[in-house]
Amino acid sequence: MIKVENVTKEFEHICAVNQVSFEIPDGSMFGLLGTNGAGKSTLLRMMAGVLGCDTGRILFDGENIYENPSCKSSVFYLPDTPYYFPNVNLEEMVRFYRRHYPFLERDSAAYMAKLLNLDMELPLRTFSKGMKRQAFLILALCSGTKYLLFDEVFDGLDPVMTETMKELFRREIEERKLTVVVAAHKLKDLEDICHNIGIMHKGGILKAGDMRERSGNVMKLQCVFEGQEDMKEELEKELQVLRYEKEGYFTTLVVKGDKKEILERITRRVPVFVGEIPMSLEEIFMTAMKEAGYDICKVFMELD
Repeated sequence: MIKVENVTKEFEHICAVNQVSFEIPDGSMFGLLGTNGAGKSTLLRMMAGVLGCDTGRILFDGENIYENPSCKSSVFYLPDTPYYFPNVNLEEMVRFYRRHYPFLERDSAAYMAKLLNLDMELPLRTFSKGMKRQAFLILALCSGTKYLLFDEVFDGLDPVMTETMKELFRREIEERKLTVVVAAHKLKDLEDICHNIGIMHKGGILKAGDMRERSGNVMKLQCVFEGQEDMKEELEKELQVLRYEKEGYFTTLVVKGDKKEILERITRRVPVFVGEIPMSLEEIFMTAMKEAGYDICKVFMELD
């Protein structure tokens, strides 16, 4: 288990991370979302033990990671732009990393490299950005550590390779209770793989946890009303409508409240069609933020 407790980090007069707290259970994938300058990378470096906290603490299985080599050996941190030696190849990087991670499996790394069509003998400098990212993801997955921390994990990968890597993550999480923390700009890159999501904005965590559990009293409906009527004003009088959209015949609603009561009130208007449809994780999160009093739309407008 990872515990981040009231962590703050300042650089001169800039507060990069401000009183951040959350927990990540074992065997899960936690997505950390935020704009440029939100504090994601600084927080990840503190979680990796590269930076110390000004206040608060970060615990891995009850141990403070900063200046704790034995604790750090259970954590693999991959920054946005990983460093590698000039002219080194993947085979040599495997040998180098084994000095720090003795359980790194060379045969597994070779197997994954072959699966992804990466030549272990070619210098990494000859690889494309996406191929370099694949190479370091292989090192991370084969490191034998309990915890993986990634900054922009899927950056540079094409859609097919992104799905391939997600599947490898799912397998490793299931088979050996691997715990993964991923920082990213795009929620859509994380929503189908992360168990929990947190969003950083201006150094703080707005909210963190299982957003799908938090949506228990919110539902999304698609309706067709007789004569293509615009029912916005009438529905808002009776229901707590969080979002209303009308396009052609279809009216889409995101409504908070008792689901049985919501459906009863809508069916009184004798719709031609009404059905519940799944909410995306982004919709769930935006709804939760709106309820918490944040103008989350402005935050998401900055995400790219």
